[in-house]
Amino acid sequence: MSDAKPHKVKDIFVEGAIPPSFIAESIAKHATRTDIGAHEIFLGQVRADVIGGAGDVNAARTAAIEYTAYREMALERMTIIREQAFAKWPAMTCLHVHHSLGVIKAGELCFMVFASAPHRQQAREAVAWVVDRIKSELPIFGREILSDATHIWKTNL
Repeated sequence: MSDAKPHKVKDIFVEGAIPPSFIAESIAKHATRTDIGAHEIFLGQVRADVIGGAGDVNAARTAAIEYTAYREMALERMTIIREQAFAKWPAMTCLHVHHSLGVIKAGELCFMVFASAPHRQQAREAVAWVVDRIKSELPIFGREILSDATHIWKTNL
């Protein structure tokens, strides 16, 4: 892949939660690729975190996260991360990234990174690296909507 032209900007954003059927379809689309020996997938899901003290009966839970982004800036940065990933793992055959926008309820999927390569180690390393870069560099913001109708801004860990 290192001899290929730079990849075009791809829109990684989807409105709403990522349905599990989308993940199955993504895998199925690669069944004809006989140069692939491994797929690695990271899935981010909204947790129902307890906000406040663990023993506090009045503690609120995360009911949903409302995701927003500086779309153009995020897509530009994602294109650079994508190019760097293909340069770092030139045998990688494909890399797909999807991130939700809008309100995503606790338990729903909001983030997917999917890489394919001839061997598992390349796919594993690429996915972990891409997830960490996205979490630290893309201007994507999450407003946690709590069960008590208040909200807090999410920080990426």
